[in-house]
Amino acid sequence: MKHFGFHQLRCVFWVICFFSITAHPFVAVASAELTEEDGDLFLSCRADNDCVLTPTPIGEEKVSEQTFANVVQTEVITFEFVMDPIQQHIALLPEMLDELEIDFKHQTEAGSLFRPAMEVRLVLGNNVNDWSFDASTLPELAASTYRLENEPLDLSQGRVLWDDEPVRLIFSATIDRPGTWELNMRGSSFLRFNIPWSVDATLVDLDEPSSTTEPVSTEFEDLHKGALVGADHDCWAFEVETHEVLRLLVEWELVPIEIEQPHPIPDLITSAGRLSPTPDVVVDDDGESLRITYRWRALPTGDYTLCMHGSPEKIQPYAWTGAFGYEGMGPTDPTGFTSASYYPQGAALVGDTDEPLPLNDQGFGLLLVSIMMLVLFSGMALRPTTAYGVRFGLFVPGVLMLIVGGIAHPIWAMVDEVQHPDEITIEELLDMRLQQLWDVSAEGVPEQTLYTHTGATWGMLEGERLKLKLDIEEAIPMDDGRWQLVVPQLKSLRLDQVIFSQVFEGETQQTQQGMLEDQTVRFILLAGRSLLLDLLMLEAMLVVEQPPTSSVFHIDVEMVSAPSSGSIGAPAWSTRPSSVDPSDWVRLQASLFPNRISISLCDCDLDLLDVMFLPSSGFDSQDIPPSWGVEGATGLVPYGGSLMLAGLSLGLVATYMEVQRKRKAQELAESYATTSDVQWD
Repeated sequence: MKHFGFHQLRCVFWVICFFSITAHPFVAVASAELTEEDGDLFLSCRADNDCVLTPTPIGEEKVSEQTFANVVQTEVITFEFVMDPIQQHIALLPEMLDELEIDFKHQTEAGSLFRPAMEVRLVLGNNVNDWSFDASTLPELAASTYRLENEPLDLSQGRVLWDDEPVRLIFSATIDRPGTWELNMRGSSFLRFNIPWSVDATLVDLDEPSSTTEPVSTEFEDLHKGALVGADHDCWAFEVETHEVLRLLVEWELVPIEIEQPHPIPDLITSAGRLSPTPDVVVDDDGESLRITYRWRALPTGDYTLCMHGSPEKIQPYAWTGAFGYEGMGPTDPTGFTSASYYPQGAALVGDTDEPLPLNDQGFGLLLVSIMMLVLFSGMALRPTTAYGVRFGLFVPGVLMLIVGGIAHPIWAMVDEVQHPDEITIEELLDMRLQQLWDVSAEGVPEQTLYTHTGATWGMLEGERLKLKLDIEEAIPMDDGRWQLVVPQLKSLRLDQVIFSQVFEGETQQTQQGMLEDQTVRFILLAGRSLLLDLLMLEAMLVVEQPPTSSVFHIDVEMVSAPSSGSIGAPAWSTRPSSVDPSDWVRLQASLFPNRISISLCDCDLDLLDVMFLPSSGFDSQDIPPSWGVEGATGLVPYGGSLMLAGLSLGLVATYMEVQRKRKAQELAESYATTSDVQWD
């Protein structure tokens, strides 16, 4: 614990404390494992050079010692606390250390309190985190602890803490003046983690078969529970009865992506040692568990052996059962799939869809009319016979309004409707998202990378900028006065089509047995879920404060990190626009996340995809954040159309008045000419 000697009296004191502590029955059963239910570790010393991390405060209340250090000859005091007993569960480490507090004090001989410099090291498995605290230069009125809160952890060597891996806290304080130091424990010094997931491998592996050479004898239709721990080979022997369809249903428990087992087709081996034909496969992923159904047709009756194979450094509990049946309809059959799987457009619309506001872009028609009327009005106003009052009171203001509202405004708006060089369309966004998911689902990609990219909203990582151009055909009014935009591309978007197109572009080949490659299966399930959630969030957030005047909208926002929704193995919406308040984003996530998402893949005669979606029942307009970056194409002035109409009206009124004045003048002239002719005669 400390790299210095104790006085003889103090040594006797430590021995007495050691025996008294070890004799205490509560201490003997203390467990310090990091689990989902228990992530607090307290610094405890049971004896000299025997300091441990425990889930409850035990041992000495404090340890202290006098030191004669000075600036020339400093003294370094080192403590090491090891978690005891060692880790037995398999745990997923958090990205943040919730809290670290070390209550270490140093009081000089004159009674002044100083805070020595301290180096802290936290070892979590293969990950090492180091922090430094500077020494105080002036005496402190009250001693302050060494404290960290919400501190990011370096988990570059792996986020999974496996059983028997070490957890240690080491810190060294440098004393540079004589006095007395003390380390307070008994709850004063501690570590606090929020462990998101953990499992006890010995408890979940209930029906562990021995090996491939000694399978466990069982009944095929019984329920079996177990786990693939590392490179396990779980095998069962059973008899296959007469049937038309033999179904094997395997349900995998949700685990973090980092330790998820691959899911190859189990080996179904005949008594002659031959592998059965490749089955049809239906994969159903609802974000809570992964259900895979394998279907064989009319296998010969007799004794069979079923083997499931794991991979090193992976663990995943499962349950399986079998069924002998006959042909029929059902969710596990290819006949239960539809030929097309569309995005459920409208699931996030909260406005009045019965009263949509049609939107159009700034066409050339009004601009052409404005130019023609401008020429006409200018010609009328510039005639020398035009009355000055009409010319400067009506024509000139009308022409100016027409120039600003009818010409400059639409030209400005049309320029704003053009796609900017660095913008993408929604089709390009979908292509980029699919390509991203394809890349990270490849074999060999680190699991943390896969976790980060699949959970990113719209595929945009922290620090990236979303620049999107949208062409909208209509907007629907909301009950709070805002308007929700309806994306026309989502009305006929086939998720299965775009996903399988990406598979084709990735040049993924099928095996000789006709089964999809592991990467392809993983990609299809990830893409189906990620696209559905991405489009759901986009559809919900396309809201503007004022009635839109153009059909073209632009989004330009920077993305920042955010707490993810969904499950550990299938995170969602882990980035947010920086313009959205964090609390608003959390509320939106909680209310928008669907009650159920199920992505089913059938690799049978035709590769089929089915999306089962139950939207949230608690989502409404109050959950949608205020304006966050959706901007419509605007013209030169806010009310350009009204200004053009006003200018057009003034010009028409002036033209009418000028025509009427000219007609009256002509009538008066003709009347005068007639009168003059009569008098001359």
